[in-house]
Amino acid sequence: MLYVAQQLGDHGVAGVYRLYEVFTQRFGVDNDFAGSILLSPPFSETWLAQEILTPLPDDDANPYDQHRVPLKQLHRFLSVCADARLIELTVEDLPCYVRNDKGVPEQKGTATWRTITIPGFAELADEYTARKRTSKALTTPE
Repeated sequence: MLYVAQQLGDHGVAGVYRLYEVFTQRFGVDNDFAGSILLSPPFSETWLAQEILTPLPDDDANPYDQHRVPLKQLHRFLSVCADARLIELTVEDLPCYVRNDKGVPEQKGTATWRTITIPGFAELADEYTARKRTSKALTTPE
């Protein structure tokens, strides 16, 4: 966390905690006990940026768009977190397909897909969450 604070300041540290909250709220745990997110619709890069980061002040920004976090800020945040080994970041360029008028998929270039993994994610759970996960009691649907 000290490295993140040195590189990104308080905004970065707060972003890490919000990233952990997003993982906890939205996503399960893989078999290897590492939580993973593939940033693809509806959980896209734009969605994640707005969920976890606060827009940095930018004098050149459009005044009507100052509450949106730019993707370059998310990419910097993720690379700093990967350098600090808080996450593992995988970036792949894969073919992108679009359906034509007949409903047949056609390749339309490539798309960049990012996968974020928090190693040992299940071990980061607090005591309450850990008990809740192993509890045999009946629960109400959310």
